[in-house]
Amino acid sequence: MVPDSPSIELTQQERVVIVSFRNTIELEEQDEAGLALSDARTDTSTSATLLDLADLTFADSTLLNLILRAHADHQEQARPFVLSGPYHSGVQRLFEITGVTEVLELAGTRDEGVRRVQELLDTGTMPPDGPTP
Repeated sequence: MVPDSPSIELTQQERVVIVSFRNTIELEEQDEAGLALSDARTDTSTSATLLDLADLTFADSTLLNLILRAHADHQEQARPFVLSGPYHSGVQRLFEITGVTEVLELAGTRDEGVRRVQELLDTGTMPPDGPTP
């Protein structure tokens, strides 16, 4: 896995890789962020990925595109991919304006995100191309 940076951290909780984005992912960190999500997806010691955005203070369209690509890659491998907050107001607004709240699996907190990932793993199902009610 990629080494931790001040803005990107990877940890593991049981069968889940947790990728945490903090503060602002600067342009020069975009490649590292993409690599972290790719490494999480291909980690054979885990079965799912949780992207923790609780400490992310800013997201732009470039980062959103990176998240959407990671979502699609996880879907292709039938690997659960859940995002968790609470989301900073700017991040939440970006999600709402772009409509990705209808596509991504979102949880309000990290604990809720871990529970949602575990539910998906335990049932052996993938959510449809959108959140579960």
